[in-house]
Amino acid sequence: MTDLTVDDDLLKKSAKALKKIQYEFEHTEKHQKDLRGIWGSSHITSAMDAFADNWDYRRKQLLGGIKGVGELTEECHKAFKDLDRELEKSTKGKSKARKGPGE
Repeated sequence: MTDLTVDDDLLKKSAKALKKIQYEFEHTEKHQKDLRGIWGSSHITSAMDAFADNWDYRRKQLLGGIKGVGELTEECHKAFKDLDRELEKSTKGKSKARKGPGE
């Protein structure tokens, strides 16, 4: 029989970190608007607007992946916790059943 070891704490921390990253990706547009007025030159402003538009497109793609991985991480964490509880219940039931009278 092979033992499976899952780092519950790591799964939990990973899910939390992915939520933070997701939040930042969802709220970066505000930062772009705040910076628009500091560029000065119309050429630089135009170049930065083009960069920001490209970044918006790529950010949305990345955000979809981050959300997906975050959801999978949370589901994995929950599934292993549930499995652990079920295995604990089944182990307790077997150890009680094996005990003889007077034990």
